[in-house]
Amino acid sequence: MSVVTGVSLAGCSLSDDGNDGTPTEASVSSQTTDDTDDEPSEPPEPDDRIRSARRIGPRDVSDFGFEDLWAYRKRQAVEALVSDPGVNDVASDWVASFEAYDPLTNRLDAVSVQGTTGMTVNGGPDDTPFEVTAKNRQVAYGLVHRVTDELVALKINEPTDVTWTRGDWDETQRSRHEKMLEKEEIWQHLEGKEWYPMVKAAEIITSYGDYAHGEVSNLAYFVMDEGELKVVSGFMDVTGEEAELLDVHIVNDFAEHPAYRIAQNTGTVGESVLGEVPEPPMMQRPQITAPNGYHRIEEPPNEFEQNGWSINWSGPRTVGAEVSADFNGKPVFSLTAPFSTSTCYDMPKRNGRNTREWMFPDNEPTISGELLYWDIHSLSLGGPGILGKTEYPSTQSRPGGFNIRTHYHTGAVQNARDFHSGHRFAPYNYYINYQFYEDGVFMPVFQRHGPGYVNEFYEYRERENDGPAQYYLENWLTKPTPGTTDGVETKLFDGNEWQIPESEFYLDSNDVSEEHLLRFTNPDGPETIDIPLDNLKEVVVVRPKEDEIGEALRVIDDVQAELGFYHPAQYVDDEPIQDEEVLFWLLMEAPTDEVPHASGITTYTQMGEFNLSGY
Repeated sequence: MSVVTGVSLAGCSLSDDGNDGTPTEASVSSQTTDDTDDEPSEPPEPDDRIRSARRIGPRDVSDFGFEDLWAYRKRQAVEALVSDPGVNDVASDWVASFEAYDPLTNRLDAVSVQGTTGMTVNGGPDDTPFEVTAKNRQVAYGLVHRVTDELVALKINEPTDVTWTRGDWDETQRSRHEKMLEKEEIWQHLEGKEWYPMVKAAEIITSYGDYAHGEVSNLAYFVMDEGELKVVSGFMDVTGEEAELLDVHIVNDFAEHPAYRIAQNTGTVGESVLGEVPEPPMMQRPQITAPNGYHRIEEPPNEFEQNGWSINWSGPRTVGAEVSADFNGKPVFSLTAPFSTSTCYDMPKRNGRNTREWMFPDNEPTISGELLYWDIHSLSLGGPGILGKTEYPSTQSRPGGFNIRTHYHTGAVQNARDFHSGHRFAPYNYYINYQFYEDGVFMPVFQRHGPGYVNEFYEYRERENDGPAQYYLENWLTKPTPGTTDGVETKLFDGNEWQIPESEFYLDSNDVSEEHLLRFTNPDGPETIDIPLDNLKEVVVVRPKEDEIGEALRVIDDVQAELGFYHPAQYVDDEPIQDEEVLFWLLMEAPTDEVPHASGITTYTQMGEFNLSGY
């Protein structure tokens, strides 16, 4: 066992109804005054450039690539925002923070930072659940010129306290919590301080060290210690009648580059532009923080038609929004959804292995590294799920289309009141997007914002391995129906010729290049789906089986199927696939160690592409 110890401005006042976390705007005021008038001046109205700016998609960008915007511009936009003296004064006092970003057209970056100055807790070892209050949460919104880094719009909301509940447990979770508080390694960091627990029953989606599914769960205690918010992070063996503590670490910063630390380390020059520039309108703020730091949710109808597509979506249950689609009146897929996001920590070197051999060398649900979560995307485990539909009007360079955006803070309380208050250790932060275009292109887009546990493995514990500290595998499942709901023909183009695999197969990223294509075709018609591949994508094609994840839903339908699941390639055997209904797994690799500022402040983007013909 190891123990490692690490060392107001007023803007728009909004009210929170206190129930579902959906705020409404109450009043608008400014803080900037001149030398002759004590009354605040009204900021100028946004011009057409600001009002007409909209969120962009991956086919929308020319001067900056979509992936580069999220990987580089997000950090630069945050720095531009906190370098304003007014924002810096607020953000430098925070003990925890959260940032959000949306690249817009008209060369504008929508950005926000928000955070809190402290924490109080009503509750204790013998008094649960715990009512947690994050103190003085404020949100600063900016629009940043993407070329000059100038703030062209700014707003700082008034501070507000945000409250949520932890510790409303079942008997298993309560007994684990009580057992953990008996451990001196934990209690020594909590006694006499404000603290609250996040004790889960997460073993069903966890592999840790030599432990497989069902054997290890995590725990986290948030604690105010000498004016700083920290986390006591640990893992426990839950195989016996009583949980046993395996290890514990003290984590000071939940993300590698939290916005409040950036503010504290950023010098400011001159006066704030607050009141001198317009306030960002609601539609030009980052969607996940637009109304006073909360999600702006505008769900589309469950069934709708647009740009030649007929869409039906439901959920999310445990695998994200489940979407079916027709194009020009003919079926494309009966289901597409992110069935599993594998998040691996402290991995060994890959040495040319495919992801199945690298992550699971023993062909068992035990990770080769130190920690793995098979993340679940649902409303009850961090939602909110569907945020809305973004319209893409046709241009000279791009056909019209739309995006269904979903969002998950996996592990946060509902509506992410805790996560958005800076209490962001351990839960995960994803955009999962469904992009449709009128030229018959569908793009699944996975975006990981972090942080999860990566900073613990970077900063607060000794690494066991010498590979990536964090690695994602987005396991996206589709039931292709190219013009038919019966069996399909499956083909592979290897760069030279077409191949027709007779049985289920796993095509790993060592065997593909940008010349490779996977094709699904209607055996009795012209309808075809082509999926380009590259060396950060793998493919699994199998027949549906009731006891395998894909046909079985994650966790709730079949616990044994969930406990046995580790990688889609495990389902490959000799079942014939030609002219049969198949499940197609697109495995999109996300090596987050290859982007700068890997935790929190940088978004890693990975996407696929389905090209239709014969429709």
